[in-house]
Amino acid sequence: MHRLVYFLFALLAAPVAMAAPLAVAAPAVPVSASLPVSALSDEALHKQAIVVDTHADSTARIANDGIDFAKEQPDMHLDLPKMRRGGVDAQFFSIFVGPWEAKPEQSYAAALKQFEAVHAMLQRNPKTIVWARTAAEVRALAQRGLIAALFGVEGGHMLQPGTPPELIAHLGRFYELGARYMTLTWSIKSPLGGSSGDDSDGQGLTPAGRELLDEMQRLGMVVDISHVSDPLFWDVIRYVKKPVLASHSSARALANVPRNMTDAMLKAVARNGGAVCVNYNPGFLDAEYAKAEQALSAAVFKRGLAPKVTWQTLKSECARLPKVPLSRLVDHIDHIAKVAGVDHVCLGSDFDGITGTPAGLEDGSKLPALTRELRKRGYSPADLEKILGQNTLRVLAENEPAAAKPGAAR
Repeated sequence: MHRLVYFLFALLAAPVAMAAPLAVAAPAVPVSASLPVSALSDEALHKQAIVVDTHADSTARIANDGIDFAKEQPDMHLDLPKMRRGGVDAQFFSIFVGPWEAKPEQSYAAALKQFEAVHAMLQRNPKTIVWARTAAEVRALAQRGLIAALFGVEGGHMLQPGTPPELIAHLGRFYELGARYMTLTWSIKSPLGGSSGDDSDGQGLTPAGRELLDEMQRLGMVVDISHVSDPLFWDVIRYVKKPVLASHSSARALANVPRNMTDAMLKAVARNGGAVCVNYNPGFLDAEYAKAEQALSAAVFKRGLAPKVTWQTLKSECARLPKVPLSRLVDHIDHIAKVAGVDHVCLGSDFDGITGTPAGLEDGSKLPALTRELRKRGYSPADLEKILGQNTLRVLAENEPAAAKPGAAR
């Protein structure tokens, strides 16, 4: 979620039964392996690739506003019809509770309600979208023409309250409900360490954070280093033994904002075997847009409006800013691919948590335009498949415990 979004939504979801996960015995080969991909059109290549988006904040509208995600939602970047038209095969739904919504001692319970709301949505739409827990399940669902739903927890602050053992137990419950990554911090510090978005930006990994990282790696939950302070990033990259993910961050060399990754960070993620998923927020793609957006945000916040009205006003104000072209998003993908390697770049839209999008990528239905732009830059079909989803699935699979891997004894 955008670091300026210090407001939004109150939780309304009631407890429901969880949707049953898909049982899969073995991994499927990429769908495109059945055709000579070099001969495919841009549209056909996009359709046959497994397209994975590692971060969307549509969860808040599902949980708090009770919207019908199966119907067109004109004011949202994502809904099931848009995902179908855009060829989205796997979507990570962000579980996020802002500090304006719940006190620290209420964060964990509020997060559980968001899981419940998304699971209820999945139960209502089993012919379109299905809960997936592993990379193999994502591949199998793609072959069946179904969208895979996964979960990411945006901020370790939602493990609170509790002692270190209680925080570990809360982490385990998130994993049981489907969380396959956790962002160690949001724009505020967490029990794990400092954030890039507040005055804890000089703080690194805490002792409790080390225990939680150990448990994440034991469970098979990917360590997400978007939103973290620079010291926390470096502490984590030295500590972890499995590939990390930046679920929604872009390149700091092209847009110098704290949420983005420096070239040194990109190289470190590559050495670790992880991946950086480019954020579609124009404020993370273009430095001039970021300055204008920050000025608008400061002016809007001074009005003292209610959180939801503030968010709507800010989106309306930002809509009048000069559009950042889609080519700028591709510049970030290009830069990360050149610095870290094409095996280490992926897509993390931040849809429904950002004030705007690049021109030509107004919502999830427009994703084929991104594939066309990437192809214009000369990416091969194989490399395009990596960027669109295979890199994310590799990181997910390499974090999975042995018992979850295809062919493991059960």
